[in-house]
Amino acid sequence: MRNIKHADDKGETFAVYQHIILRNMWEYYLGEPDENGIAFGYVMGFENEWGDVSMDEIKPYIANIARGEELEYVMPPFNYYWEDEKEFA
Repeated sequence: MRNIKHADDKGETFAVYQHIILRNMWEYYLGEPDENGIAFGYVMGFENEWGDVSMDEIKPYIANIARGEELEYVMPPFNYYWEDEKEFA
């Protein structure tokens, strides 16, 4: 996991368990799914927003998943930074 934090440094960090890109290029920065396959996280699509996502609903549309050490190669979401980098561009 890797933690993201908002650029304004207000609020808490969020632990990203996985980064998913769908075929429509929407990006999901998600925590670990619960026993029902629901994961909370940040979605960058038509709108950028926080919310719950059903893994069963998006599974057929997944183009790429990054977990664990693979998250080291993923850019943080817009207006966020990886807490272990403290770099914001």
